[in-house]
Amino acid sequence: MGKITVLLLLSCFALGQDAGSKQGGESAALKVMQDFNFVLGTWRPVEQPGKPAQGTEDYSFEPILDGRFVASEELYRNSAGQVIYRDFVVFGVDPDTGKLFLHAYNTDGSLDRTRAVDSAPGKWVFEGTVYGSPRFRDYRYTLTKVDDNHLGVLIELKKDGKYENYSDKTYERKSSKAVVLQ
Repeated sequence: MGKITVLLLLSCFALGQDAGSKQGGESAALKVMQDFNFVLGTWRPVEQPGKPAQGTEDYSFEPILDGRFVASEELYRNSAGQVIYRDFVVFGVDPDTGKLFLHAYNTDGSLDRTRAVDSAPGKWVFEGTVYGSPRFRDYRYTLTKVDDNHLGVLIELKKDGKYENYSDKTYERKSSKAVVLQ
């Protein structure tokens, strides 16, 4: 009888520890998402002197599913206002690693899967692969908080085991609210 009691107590303790670690993991994931909430809103590239824009680009982020995820849409329009490119992205926290990830669904039918790598506060670095694109494969995508109203976006493509700069833009916050998939 004493052994059964001890086993039951140990089982209850183990179950309590497991539930506590899950809650701790959940709150850690929410903390990661709270830090990432800096990106929420709509952003536009800062205009470059001497480089007239060929159209418009809106990059929007909004929380979904009670803030557990962030949905994003990048929308390019030509000078006539027609959509020429769109992607839809979901950012979240991987429950196994506690790090951000993104999955992107692109106009050309390709999709991206990434995972975050360790980076400094205010910087979110993702390494991933694009599946189904004839132009892109392995890449690194870095979002950097420049200041409260500016976001740096660096895209690097992997070639021969090294990352090479593909695009480096600074975006300015146009609105703190965004509507994704308008």
